[in-house]
Amino acid sequence: MSTVFVTGGTGLAGANVCRQLVERGDDVRALVRNPDDATALSAIGVELVQGDITDADDVLRAAKGCEAAIHSAALLGGASQNLADFQTVNVDGTTNVLDAGRAHGMRRVVALSTSTFFDLTLPVQREEAPVLATPPEDPYTVTKLAAYREAHRRAEVGDDVLTCHPGAIYGPSPVVARALHPTSFNRVLLSAIRGKITAYLRFPVTWVAASDVASGAIAALDRGVPGARYWLVGRPEDELSTAEGCNIACEIAGVDHRVTDIDHRVASPEQLEFFGPTLYAIAEASADQVRAARNADNPTHTALGYEPMSIGEGMQQLVDWLRDLGRL
Repeated sequence: MSTVFVTGGTGLAGANVCRQLVERGDDVRALVRNPDDATALSAIGVELVQGDITDADDVLRAAKGCEAAIHSAALLGGASQNLADFQTVNVDGTTNVLDAGRAHGMRRVVALSTSTFFDLTLPVQREEAPVLATPPEDPYTVTKLAAYREAHRRAEVGDDVLTCHPGAIYGPSPVVARALHPTSFNRVLLSAIRGKITAYLRFPVTWVAASDVASGAIAALDRGVPGARYWLVGRPEDELSTAEGCNIACEIAGVDHRVTDIDHRVASPEQLEFFGPTLYAIAEASADQVRAARNADNPTHTALGYEPMSIGEGMQQLVDWLRDLGRL
């Protein structure tokens, strides 16, 4: 048993990380801005420390005495984006956690990243894909790439740091409000089931259940290799568009409503404003992209024993959870 420091604990991935760590017997300490918004975490045994990921002193204080860290805090892409805000959270926040890990002699820091800046057209494993020659320039991607590079720079000089790269995260969470935040895929899926979304920008989505992301991140904490990166996504056959994912959720929920794909090249200005710069950048980058085939036998599977559930199973869990909450 060890004490693990978790950032982003109220988020969809982070809350599942906290829950799984507690369930296996670890002590978990989570940095939260407002403990009143994290009572669901304290209820399952997580120690809450009030502070802000952007404040280096807060992070250093909260992480004292922790043997390892899983860093999942991030500002996500939305319709309105301010580069300075994203820089402060995604880059400076990551730096603060890495500094705390070094200062406290942590055995490992696992940083959750993203996959939006990799070139997936080459015939190599996703874990070995290079960064795009010209990555998208939306604030989310720019700052997550900078954080990724800083994490791997630390690994190159000897720090025990590695990164995990989730896909589109969905599914149940102990912290309901954050799990249904407007920028979450859960909110998109719920809106589709309710018939409030009729179309969505088309681009390939690597759907992954939040519980799988958590188990993968914890496996990386236990068995990963310093400087490595692990691809925490769903099964290869479940790489679908947002509309296709929404339609699976609608079918499982027993509703007739269906969502159609929108080509970003013919989307109206109103639609593009609604989806925002991050989703547009992803759609634009992937429009003429032919992704290399992906199979289940990959370095993440081999090194971590990572076995994601099917999208059908994951969506069933989501629908059941939403019904239990009274949202459906």
